[in-house]
Amino acid sequence: MAHPDLNELLNALLEMAELLIRKQGAFLPIGAIMLPDGEIRHVGAQIEGEEYPGAQPLIELLTENFRKEATEGRLRAAAIAYDVLTTPPGKQQKQDAICCGLEHWLGEAVTIFRPYARSEEGAFQFEEIFATARTQQFFCQLPRG
Repeated sequence: MAHPDLNELLNALLEMAELLIRKQGAFLPIGAIMLPDGEIRHVGAQIEGEEYPGAQPLIELLTENFRKEATEGRLRAAAIAYDVLTTPPGKQQKQDAICCGLEHWLGEAVTIFRPYARSEEGAFQFEEIFATARTQQFFCQLPRG
């Protein structure tokens, strides 16, 4: 990633997601935002009346909230992390991974994957990250000059 803000946001989000995986074995989608002054905050989502609504409704809720906050100029960067199955480069089989969709108000957008596996002893092993391009979803309504 080129922008240091996204690196900071990624580090904060991966740290939280890895902690949740080690403690619970899985996690619901979580978010992190960077305010205009550079402060990073973790963000959760909850749908009233739903104890476990599934990942997609929570991702959609976080995306909607981030889009609104971005349009109002309250965010410098934002990210959502969730659990996925993906095939890492050089491998043939899908495996669990933390997926982080990161965006910056200047226009940079990237999706980062952090594959992981559980050993026979029950410990989680996190592997090297890899990235793909991402279409902006949070800052997509900002005018570009």
